[in-house]
Amino acid sequence: MSICVIDRYSPEKIYMQIAKAIESDLQEGFEAGDLYLSEKTLTEKFGVNRHTVRRSIEELVKQGVLEKRHGFGTFVAEKRLAYRIKGHQRLTEAVEANGLSVETTVLSKSTILARGSIAENLQLKNGEEVIQVNTLRKIDNKELALISHFLPKAFCPEVLESYESGSLGSFLINVYGIKAKRISSLVSSAMPNASDNFQLGMMGSQPILKVKTLNKDDVSGKIIEYSVSRFRSDMIQLEILINPEQP
Repeated sequence: MSICVIDRYSPEKIYMQIAKAIESDLQEGFEAGDLYLSEKTLTEKFGVNRHTVRRSIEELVKQGVLEKRHGFGTFVAEKRLAYRIKGHQRLTEAVEANGLSVETTVLSKSTILARGSIAENLQLKNGEEVIQVNTLRKIDNKELALISHFLPKAFCPEVLESYESGSLGSFLINVYGIKAKRISSLVSSAMPNASDNFQLGMMGSQPILKVKTLNKDDVSGKIIEYSVSRFRSDMIQLEILINPEQP
């Protein structure tokens, strides 16, 4: 393999020169999700030691250009969707604002009895009926998120029978005139269980972003939805706005 020339007299650090060369390489012959060259191959290509190559890769991982998967190698990172967590904005709106297509598949719908955190978050008594809707969101035909929605059945019973696809927020507006507003979101990192891992098409070593959200009815002020979203962490970045006046 021929060695790519590095300017050792340049004021720019060698690992940054290599990082820029890798970026150029990615633009010419790789697509998102592709397995990239091994560290051994890169040390031979650039004629440097493995520590320098590793530092270059770490820089590109930090920038979101590459992604390391333990036990599998280094991959070209997917472009991350920018999603602002604020007031009335829904995930569907964020996807469409990025010029991407969004598809919602309803995986299951059922009536459950409020218990524990579900009852607490929806401000219900234990044993009250709750509608649970599990959905899968795809952007440009690629799995992005699994969402479990919990809604008080007494408040919106038609969800169980009539909601079939699309934005649940839009369904609530069209059927009930309810414009749900986010009042809190708790974001954490976790490893997916086997079912979520399979449905999101992920490698087992890859974490997810878990977002627990409470929505209220703007008019009555009542809590109308508690949701638990599991996002592919390689496909999304969350922007949390701290200005309470932000719409």
